Amino acid sequence: MDEGSANPLVMSEFTDQRPEVNPAPHARADVSRTTQALPQGLALFLSDVLGALLTYLLVNAAMSWIGNPPLARGYAYVWLVIWLLLRAQQGMYPGYGHAPHTELRHHTLTTIQAALAQFAVTYAVHDFDRSRIGLGLLWLLLYFVSLPLRYLTRSVLIRLGHFGRPVSIIGGGKTGDITVHYLLQHPSYGLRPVAVYDDNPELIGATLHGVPIVGNLQEAVTSPRALHAIISIPGARANVQRDIINAVRATYVITWATPDFFGVPNQALIPRTIGTHASLEIRNNLRSHRSRFVKRLIDVVAGVLILVLITPLLLLIALAIRLDSRGPVIYRARRVGREGRDFACLKFRTMHQDAERKLGALLDARPDLREEFEATHKLRDDPRITRVGAILRRTSLDELPQLLNVLTGEMSLVGPRPIVNAEIAKYGEIYRHFTQVRPGMTGYWQVNGRSDTSYDERVEMDNFYITNWTPWLDLVILVQTVRVVLKGKGAY
Repeated sequence: MDEGSANPLVMSEFTDQRPEVNPAPHARADVSRTTQALPQGLALFLSDVLGALLTYLLVNAAMSWIGNPPLARGYAYVWLVIWLLLRAQQGMYPGYGHAPHTELRHHTLTTIQAALAQFAVTYAVHDFDRSRIGLGLLWLLLYFVSLPLRYLTRSVLIRLGHFGRPVSIIGGGKTGDITVHYLLQHPSYGLRPVAVYDDNPELIGATLHGVPIVGNLQEAVTSPRALHAIISIPGARANVQRDIINAVRATYVITWATPDFFGVPNQALIPRTIGTHASLEIRNNLRSHRSRFVKRLIDVVAGVLILVLITPLLLLIALAIRLDSRGPVIYRARRVGREGRDFACLKFRTMHQDAERKLGALLDARPDLREEFEATHKLRDDPRITRVGAILRRTSLDELPQLLNVLTGEMSLVGPRPIVNAEIAKYGEIYRHFTQVRPGMTGYWQVNGRSDTSYDERVEMDNFYITNWTPWLDLVILVQTVRVVLKGKGAY
């Protein structure tokens, strides 16, 4: 909804008229809500049950192989049921509206809580020395087995068109447009836009990313098409916003409202209450020593493990580069790091030695390519790149030497994109945030479009990551990086 539009027949910020409230019958709505969610929640619940049973069988096979007694079936099953109940209590069945890092946090915490509880009880009443190996292996395997099964189950449900709760979007302006686009692009979030309402008569009958704008705000209240409404009119005056929320809330079982908090770190908002007033705490995780310690610990431990595992691959890549073209194996690129200090960002060489001469000649001959290069600092068809270099870039293997930058503290596994000094001016005020963190081998931009996004979109994604950073967001990006690299989409 455009904040400046007005229609005297319906509610807007320029009129005192309010839509008449026609509350939906709540008993029937609650049943319908349960009917929508139950099959999908049950499918995800059964995927966790399957993961638990598979883990139990694998652990007992391992225990038999090393000559230890198997875990008692009844005892193991009791704790696995407790694990399932903890996950249900966190709303993971079906888990609509959970951001990826929120889902990962719930998965991690419920597994750790159940494991610690079982270890404590086992230590008190059982022979802990004989069972600790099996118990440790049980929870470790369960953590890594159950999450992929959950993702796979949800992916199948999405492909079959049977995942997600229908939602109505109240407001078809810029915020509504962003909301609809995000929900359609991320079906795993579990909210499916089915209708949009706006009080601008010129919009009614049109579509928003394929979702029909079916009526005005009065019709959103009197003729709801879903049980869940998302109010996307942040520009309305406070009293109008209050009346809209109360009218919609009286009709819909679930109501979300988008506040006028553009530019505020949304992942760091925590609801608080001061007397009868609502308040929001805005956390700055960059100031949290505990979170920064966890991030650095992940960098060092994971960096060492990855480096050890891929050493044979690194040697093969180095040999291929040597055989393909003349020049050094490693390229040291000057990049801007934490606190604005320059550092040598290590990469496998992917260009010919006379790369700059080739580039200059090409840009002089092709003004269109010069425009592309000045806008993105990249070329889709770059003559400087070698044959092996093209493969390394497409698979992102050219960035593996940056693991050494991670171990030395110049970079992080996850962070904003490393930039050159010439790009600082393009970052504007955001550059101040950029210098507070280490640049990353991968990041929010890399898993949400990579080179297919515009430069401004990349800068905005970097800013989102920095201002909303948590260790959980890092873990999600690491998982998503594997998927993106395997697809090779947007890399050049």
